[in-house]
Amino acid sequence: MPSYAILGATGATGSNILQTLLASADNQINVYVRSRTKLLGLFPNLRSNDNVKIFEGRIDDIKLLSSCLDNVSAVFACVATNENIPGVRIAQDTAQTIVAAITPNLVQNPKMSVPTIIFLSSISLGRELKTDTPVPAQWLVHTAFSNAYADLALAEKYLRLHSAWLPVTYIRPGGLVEDKARGHKVSTKKQEGAFLSYADLASGMVEVAQSGGYEGKELSINPASNETKIEWTNLHRMPRGLLWHFAPWLYRLSHSVGLVH
Repeated sequence: MPSYAILGATGATGSNILQTLLASADNQINVYVRSRTKLLGLFPNLRSNDNVKIFEGRIDDIKLLSSCLDNVSAVFACVATNENIPGVRIAQDTAQTIVAAITPNLVQNPKMSVPTIIFLSSISLGRELKTDTPVPAQWLVHTAFSNAYADLALAEKYLRLHSAWLPVTYIRPGGLVEDKARGHKVSTKKQEGAFLSYADLASGMVEVAQSGGYEGKELSINPASNETKIEWTNLHRMPRGLLWHFAPWLYRLSHSVGLVH
């Protein structure tokens, strides 16, 4: 039976990936989350699903994550943040723990099949993919989320240090919104469309994992139509992201008085 691990299954992307994988009774799924209670609140039927095994712990728990990643064919790494938090390193911690978790299994069994890491990133870090987004808009987005992107960039750099033995596919979507699945396209050349639903992103990432052949490459998951809902409310994060980019002390002040968490 196909076997997968999902890191960050209570987030928007991870929960949609889990929903997509649950559509097939053939899939064995290991789910790694910080809160089992939160996961079961989203997916109460998991209590009676023998094909799903839940691992609850911190992202830096190497031993627990090693058990979660044992004997899976692909790992969906969806642990990230949509906020421009100064000094954030959640992506770096995830990348380092993945490497540390797989290494002991590989040492014990050098002939083991190393799982492919399907790593969720952003088109803002694309080195090979083209985009139609105007340069001023690219600058604005990259600046408003500069700390999150810096974290992702360092995580990718760390994963590439282990590319000789660790297969990684880098997923670079554009803007993401809550909407129903409307169809997707996988591209190795260009990011298209202003917005993509999390449901379509999840379907695309599962397709990439199941088809294989994209190891070491960067891909974009694009909407198959122009009907994806435009969600301008997400733009509320940009003004404070710009503030935290140019004046990171404002985040620390806001955090100290409980305005942000």
